[in-house]
Amino acid sequence: MNKIIMDGEKTILNNYESEIMVSNDCRLYILNHPESLTLNIVLNDNSSLEIYDFNLYNKDVKIEVIQNNNSQFNYLHTFKIDGEYHFQYKALMQGNNNINNISIRGVSLGSASLDIDGDVSKDTIGNELNEDIKILTTKGKAFIAPMMHINTLDVLANHNTAISNIREEELFYLMSKGIDRVMATNLIEDGYLYGLFKNTEFYELIK
Repeated sequence: MNKIIMDGEKTILNNYESEIMVSNDCRLYILNHPESLTLNIVLNDNSSLEIYDFNLYNKDVKIEVIQNNNSQFNYLHTFKIDGEYHFQYKALMQGNNNINNISIRGVSLGSASLDIDGDVSKDTIGNELNEDIKILTTKGKAFIAPMMHINTLDVLANHNTAISNIREEELFYLMSKGIDRVMATNLIEDGYLYGLFKNTEFYELIK
């Protein structure tokens, strides 16, 4: 597994099995990785990492994050799959005053399975854990298993999950403008995927 040391930089990932050590404030871009992605990430004290992950091809994602003290991790991930898709995410807060935010938008044309696991260690204080996952099941299905293991009283933990089809009212509106049903569906799906990055410079890379 490739080892990456990040220290106050912006990086486009080109090795999809990596151990990442983070110091300072860093940003990582992931564009259409191949069939598998495995990242083991350690955030040192007083560091932060933002990951922007746009995926149309990957089938197997495994991410593990360890946070020490006064760190922040933001993970924004979109995917569109036709077939099997397996996503595993584990966040371990073993220190104090950490923030972990995971936001996922997905379109499933096949079968998507997502395991989201957040673990806040005993006797820690001031940690914040947020999970926000929304999946469109266009001609497909999705299964989400969100888990939060909270072993302390001093913590803020939030979880939001939604699985839904495209609303007929949205399709009807676009079709009333002369857009056929297939194109209308694609427009809604693309807005769902790209919208997560709309106000970032990453949007310019993927659009």
